[in-house]
Amino acid sequence: MVSRALLLGTDRTPKRALGVVAAAFVAASLLVVLPWEPIGAAGRYPLWAALIAVAVGAAGYSGRHRGGLLAGWGAVFLATVWTFVVPPLAALARGDTLGDGGYAVPRPSIVALSPRAELLTGLRIGPVVALAVALTLGSAAFALGALLRRRSGPSDRT
Repeated sequence: MVSRALLLGTDRTPKRALGVVAAAFVAASLLVVLPWEPIGAAGRYPLWAALIAVAVGAAGYSGRHRGGLLAGWGAVFLATVWTFVVPPLAALARGDTLGDGGYAVPRPSIVALSPRAELLTGLRIGPVVALAVALTLGSAAFALGALLRRRSGPSDRT
């Protein structure tokens, strides 16, 4: 029973943690889809850092409020996969091409790939990278949240 609660969590905390990450996905996706100049090549790293930070924060929140390790891993995994899939997908949907300089959405590859090639590469390597990031950062944030829960007084435990 303890291991099930550790993985799946209790109450509504997993839904809250993943809901915050879902809201961050929508906001980041809108910034990528809309043709807003500051989110071009220079703005991609702060956007990704903010998205990953929200996911790591959700993993820590999940650990602090008994939300389950699976919710923490899932939040970080989905945020990392987003960086590999959504920007090239948005560029592909808009019809951006590499040759005429129109492909200005944030993308993980620093090599000159077309949006289609970038999307296919992201679908191939994105989940592998996301799994490694989720297991390391998600576990660390969850453990830190659980440690903070244990260090707090008994009246603060939920």
